[in-house]
Amino acid sequence: MAKTLSYKAISKPILGSFAFLEILYFATGVLMISLGIVWFMSLGQNLRSIVMTSGLIIGGISVGAFTVVSFLVAVVGFSNPLRHKNWLIVHVIMIVLTSLALLALGGDIWFRTLNERQQFGNEWLRWDESMKIMFEDQLQCCGYQNSTDNPASSRCTQDVDPSIPGCIGPITSRADRLSRQLFTTLFGFITVDILAFFATIILIQARNVEERYIKIDEKHSHIRDEALKIQYV
Repeated sequence: MAKTLSYKAISKPILGSFAFLEILYFATGVLMISLGIVWFMSLGQNLRSIVMTSGLIIGGISVGAFTVVSFLVAVVGFSNPLRHKNWLIVHVIMIVLTSLALLALGGDIWFRTLNERQQFGNEWLRWDESMKIMFEDQLQCCGYQNSTDNPASSRCTQDVDPSIPGCIGPITSRADRLSRQLFTTLFGFITVDILAFFATIILIQARNVEERYIKIDEKHSHIRDEALKIQYV
């Protein structure tokens, strides 16, 4: 009997790179869930609430949960790439959906920055007194446009110093800073998604080559076995 050949198309560097990038991918999902829960619990209690609305936070938690599920699908595919190719293909599709969802979240944040001054002016009227007082106290301002424009803090009375600015400037400035931080984070997550996507594609291609070699070897072994049978009959 001829010795069966052993092919290594799925090399250790390919498996190692895939595992490393998948761990990073999983970490982005866990981070989104963890931060989302913390931010949701503190919603309306800090300046982050200027940008991080309840809808945006819930969307982030949902994307994080989807990322974790996608990672679990990848684990099944990684456990045996030759047998679980379909799991890897599903994982690729889920990565694409995750990236699109992150782009949607980033687009929502960007859209809010187009007309911040008017948008926050409308929200100032909807915010409860405690939230407006928090902004006025932490940002050292009174009212929105000026100190007489719907102030809330007890120190923002009619006799307040007119030199105290309205909150429109500090709020929009803080919102811009927070938005840039969120943009940077989301783009970092999307970069991880892209790397995980290509790592999965490379793993699928490697397992296809490995499968092809195995089938060729099995075919040749079968031919050699048949030749031996004919020879000794």
